[in-house]
Amino acid sequence: MKQKMNIKRFLIGILIASGIFIGCQAVVEDLTGPSSLGNVLGIQGLFGGAGIQNDGVSQATIRVEVFTVDLVPVLGAAVTLTTTLGTLGAAALTTDASGTATTTLTSGAIVGTAYITATVDNVSATTAVPII
Repeated sequence: MKQKMNIKRFLIGILIASGIFIGCQAVVEDLTGPSSLGNVLGIQGLFGGAGIQNDGVSQATIRVEVFTVDLVPVLGAAVTLTTTLGTLGAAALTTDASGTATTTLTSGAIVGTAYITATVDNVSATTAVPII
C-alpha cells in the first residue's frame, strides 16, 4: 500500500513539473506570412509559471513581431489584436524600429485559455495564455 502511494506521488510530481515547464516556455507560437505587402507576423505570450491567475489583475505580456521576408524589421506596421478571454491593454498597436510592439493581457474571473490573435495586412497569428 505504501509503495502505491509513493508511485502516485511520484507520478503527480512529474505531471506538475511537466505543466510548469511547458507553461514557462515563451515561444513564438504562430508565425505567418508573407502578407500581401510582403510582411511576416509572429506573436508571443510571455507569462511565468503555468499561466496567469484568474484574479482580474494578473497580466501576461503579448509581443508581436513584424518583419519582411528578408528578415528586415518593419517600422510602423499597424497590428490589430483580439482575445477570447481577459482584457487587452491595447487592441491596436504600431511596431517600432525593431519591428516589435507589446501590450498586456489582464485576466478576468473565468478560468480557461485566452487565445490572442494578431492581424497585420491580410495575415493573422495566434498565441495562447492559460488563465488558471
